[in-house]
Amino acid sequence: RFVHMTTTVSREALRLYRDILRTTRPFTHLDAKGNMWRDVLRRSARQEFEEARFENDPAIITEMLMVGRDCMMQVQEGMMKKQLELLEESTKPPSPNKPRPPKYFE
Repeated sequence: RFVHMTTTVSREALRLYRDILRTTRPFTHLDAKGNMWRDVLRRSARQEFEEARFENDPAIITEMLMVGRDCMMQVQEGMMKKQLELLEESTKPPSPNKPRPPKYFE
């Protein structure tokens, strides 16, 4: 039973790690230090997984996996929400009350 649980937990941890890597792909903008956010987030995830590598308590491992999955899903939901906002903004007709820029800016 312990070997089966360890294998299952390892697989779930690996799946979560890969999902995090996929989720961070679009984060190509730079932070204040000039680093791509994608790389910053991936280093942070790697560090967290390395720190938890030798945890043996099944309850703690399960909790860490659940929290990690929840955090990743919140980031994905935020990304989808922002994409929808940008899409709505780009398809919205210009406001008639909004002043137009001078011709030399066009």
